[in-house]
Amino acid sequence: MHARFSVDPVAISPFRTVREIAESTATTPGHQAMAKMACFVSQKLASKHADLGRAGPVCPFARRGAASGGIRFADCTAGPDDEAQITGLMTKVRDEFLEWGEKSGIPPMLRAYVVTFSALGGAKDAAMIENVQKRLKPDYVERGLMIGQFYPGCEESGIRNPDFRPLDAPVISLAVRFMALADAPFMLGDAQFRAAFVARHGAAGERELALAEQARPAAAG
Repeated sequence: MHARFSVDPVAISPFRTVREIAESTATTPGHQAMAKMACFVSQKLASKHADLGRAGPVCPFARRGAASGGIRFADCTAGPDDEAQITGLMTKVRDEFLEWGEKSGIPPMLRAYVVTFSALGGAKDAAMIENVQKRLKPDYVERGLMIGQFYPGCEESGIRNPDFRPLDAPVISLAVRFMALADAPFMLGDAQFRAAFVARHGAAGERELALAEQARPAAAG
């Protein structure tokens, strides 16, 4: 089991697989938060959706990632006044994710860490998590990673359908995963992001960026 780590006074529980969470008899708020997000990832993100705008599940890697133990969950004790501590903690999570992945034997695109925040709730706390995500994204992208925010009522739209809300989740959370070719639309408008994307994906990344640029005006119209 992964070591618990902290940024005083905030701590994070050990990362657990979907199966470990399902088999646990714990009833703490932290466990309940992880269980809700594990269900969200392994069921909703792994399923098709009529509003997605393309064939296949919402996340093409969710089902296999959950089944292989590559998607793991932990809960953070942070409260509404702990934005700085959350930022520091997610830097440690980033490093742990990279270190664990190298020895896990699980394909990179099936690996993800999801950190739930069981002590947070409401629009103000969700906005704080948005701030953390935006602050950390440049460093994550530079390392070939993505960090994404999830929370109830998240208004961020889907890539192919602006009316679809894939990040509308039951618990305020931050997720860490490797950058995929499908992330090209999220790299537009930032030279650093584009350079990191091409550095990771090479010519295929350049093609995806070009396609994303072509699709952007059509989506806006």
